[in-house]
Amino acid sequence: MKRIFTFLTALILSANMANAQGYEIEVKIKSVPNDTLILGHHFNERLIPDDTIKLDGTGRGVFKGKEALPTGMYFIFLPNKNYFDFLIDKKAGEKFYIENDTTDFLKNVVIKNSLENQVFMDYQIFLAEKQKQFKELKEEYDKIKDGKNAEAKRQEIIDRQNALNQEVDNKYTEQIKTYPDMFFSKFLTATRDVTIPDNITDQTQRYYYYKNHFFDNFDISDGALLRTPIYQNKIERYIDQMVVQMPDSLIKETTWLVNKTRPKGKLDEKNGELFRFMLVYFFNKYAKSENMVAENVYCSLADIYIKDAFWDTDSFKTKLKERVDKKKNCLVGNISKDITVKLIPDSKEGMDALRPAIDELKNKGVEIEKAKPDFEARRNDVVKLLDSFINKFGKNYYSMHQMSAKYKLLVFWDADCSHCKEELPKLCQYFKDTLSATGCEVFAVYMNKSVDNLSEVSRGFGKCFDFLQEKGIHNIKGWHNMFNPFDQYRTNYDINSTPTIYLLNKDNEILAKRIAHTQAYDLIKYIEENEQKK
Repeated sequence: MKRIFTFLTALILSANMANAQGYEIEVKIKSVPNDTLILGHHFNERLIPDDTIKLDGTGRGVFKGKEALPTGMYFIFLPNKNYFDFLIDKKAGEKFYIENDTTDFLKNVVIKNSLENQVFMDYQIFLAEKQKQFKELKEEYDKIKDGKNAEAKRQEIIDRQNALNQEVDNKYTEQIKTYPDMFFSKFLTATRDVTIPDNITDQTQRYYYYKNHFFDNFDISDGALLRTPIYQNKIERYIDQMVVQMPDSLIKETTWLVNKTRPKGKLDEKNGELFRFMLVYFFNKYAKSENMVAENVYCSLADIYIKDAFWDTDSFKTKLKERVDKKKNCLVGNISKDITVKLIPDSKEGMDALRPAIDELKNKGVEIEKAKPDFEARRNDVVKLLDSFINKFGKNYYSMHQMSAKYKLLVFWDADCSHCKEELPKLCQYFKDTLSATGCEVFAVYMNKSVDNLSEVSRGFGKCFDFLQEKGIHNIKGWHNMFNPFDQYRTNYDINSTPTIYLLNKDNEILAKRIAHTQAYDLIKYIEENEQKK
């Protein structure tokens, strides 16, 4: 079947009370006398309670409040855990009567003093009937067996289905024409998808038309639509399916969507409900995402959050800014920060020649610490001793940026890290077997211990040498072991765990971050294939 019949579906919303006349909703559910009912609204996949009442012996009760409920779609939750939905529109008033039972919500509902809810219920009854007819036609279609007149019979059913579709379209048009100012009409329009003109046949042009007109029927800036089941789903579909999943495109589109919900007046609790929802939704979405480009979007949104999140504390925003500034140093697509390093000897003999210096660092460090227990007092002595130790690795510092390689796999590791001990030998073998053929070189940065404690520094270097020698991770063409106890790579590369792996190109642009070592080859091949296509 070429066309799928669509119907009005379930419901979901958001909250925040507005000042007005209040609400008074009289309810009668005669099948649950002396029981409790809940009035609430939908918010995404959650049902949020707003009020409760206990019915009298006849099943009557009144939901009543001094503050008006915001326009949207609400529900009454019954003791048997079923519920039925209705609309609240502040323009139409919030005092009406609903009667229902627990057997058939649509068939047995009675509405008084609310034309909009009567129209809403009638429309659902109409759709339910058309859905039933469509289902019967589908079953009839499926039973047709190949043979004489089979195609004619199938076509007849398709024509009848198309006629049902036309009835639904006509009903929609009638609703919008008859009640153009009803919230239900606006909600109904928002459920309608965009129709691409038949004369646009090119698939790329059809995509761009659909994307550019995606929100034609849907008012992003209407907070009442937030209190329906369709708002977040619409936004998710647009950002996940219509937008190219690259940092620049995602930043542009998320910023546009957030700004579409920005109120014209003062940005506060009263006017900023929809803005708050949109910003928090995207902020959390990209904070939790494991996609490496998500951090670019997250940092962009964080800048808006720090400036305009009126609902959050200054202390949180300060901590967020510190975290985001750290992440901005190493976003995918940016040029990486340079690292100046000393090279660890690439032979067992070279490393063993330095072991006396490691012992000397420990012994003299202990002497200094005993003589000057306060770190500030011994700082100069520690720096001199550490400089002397580092100089034994060679006089020159090397710039990682200036080291020539078509691709650079930057690996931060720690000799005390059990995961590093497992992964580094695997990476070494993978590099020799596969990765080296791509022109990639490995820059393995040993993350030595804090210089505050020279005993720990010396112990760490000893373990580093032991590990490299034991696993044979030295004297390998294109593999560089390096360190620098004074460098800011922990901040510049946002290292919270080890091993952390970055892939850079020859221009030191960050191509990928926090990847598994086995992903590097596939990423390089993907990049080169795209370059060839260009």
